[in-house]
Amino acid sequence: MAESAADQGAGRPRGNSWVAAVETDEEEIRTAAEELIREAGGNVDVVLAAEAAHVGALHSVLSEWLRSGGEDVRTRVLCAQNSLDWNFVRRHARDRRHLEVRVARIPLLAAFIVDGRAALVCADSAVGRRASAIRDPGVIETLQTLFDGIWRNAVVVNERVDFGDHPRMEMVRPILEWLRLGVTDEVAARELSVSVRTYRRYVAEIMALLGASSRFQAGVRAAELGLLPVTPPRGRPAGPAARPPAPPALNRWRGGR
Repeated sequence: MAESAADQGAGRPRGNSWVAAVETDEEEIRTAAEELIREAGGNVDVVLAAEAAHVGALHSVLSEWLRSGGEDVRTRVLCAQNSLDWNFVRRHARDRRHLEVRVARIPLLAAFIVDGRAALVCADSAVGRRASAIRDPGVIETLQTLFDGIWRNAVVVNERVDFGDHPRMEMVRPILEWLRLGVTDEVAARELSVSVRTYRRYVAEIMALLGASSRFQAGVRAAELGLLPVTPPRGRPAGPAARPPAPPALNRWRGGR
């Protein structure tokens, strides 16, 4: 559907209810994106898939717009696991009521949808890269329905989920993997050389950071956010011999970067 929307631009003039092709030169895409996002009055929905055509241009325009006053417009950013930019989340999502970022498996496209009435869609197709400026109500409605459907089931990205430096992640990953695999607390605590009570405190804090209501959900969300591989490895995660000693408590992770 996304490729179809981008392809529809060929040969059709722009108007209030038309679809128009946009030159796939990077500067042309930036210009079209800037013109469109400046029209936003109520909400902007954004799709950013890492391998999509012109994702960098749209990401750059979005960041500049947010810095220059766009933070007052409700903005939803939907990205793939491999296009999640933690620097963007830390810079723009913290303490901003009108911006939310979520992660999901999404089609290979980059897009802006503005106020549910206009869109810019960039996608790869069988004949190469295509980009279209869309104002056709039927096409916009289809794009908006697709976005809303994926958004409802996407994982919410919170700035606090960034566990920070390498030693911290070396502690978090095996715990997340054990949660996903259903390893008992006793076994996991023994692998970490901590008490069961301490291990359970670690688990509770990780679940809170991920906004997970169950241990299994915490593992699934971690995979969606790129903190774990999507496919669980065979066997048990590496034990303490393969990692540095455990930090004293997870609550320290929230402060330092």
